[in-house]
Amino acid sequence: MEKVLAENVKRLCKEQKKQLKDLASEMGVDPASLNRAMYGNARLDTIEKMATALGVSIKSLFDPIDYDTVEGYIKIKGKIYQFNSKEELNRILTE
Repeated sequence: MEKVLAENVKRLCKEQKKQLKDLASEMGVDPASLNRAMYGNARLDTIEKMATALGVSIKSLFDPIDYDTVEGYIKIKGKIYQFNSKEELNRILTE
């Protein structure tokens, strides 16, 4: 489970253009403590701080990464659409 947590934290940081040291600072912990929490037995309050600093739910930190998943936002004629699957994206593009 720790591997999933670490992968998700690193992925979210990359998506948000944050370094792990920046995340640690936002959480109020030192980078070594963040690293230990990501790869060890993280306490619930630490996980809550991670989720808050990343702007995501605790649950999403433990969701397995599905590299076939397509999700994101697309802007068409000034309107922004969110999609969470290939099917949703295709529906948006054909509207």
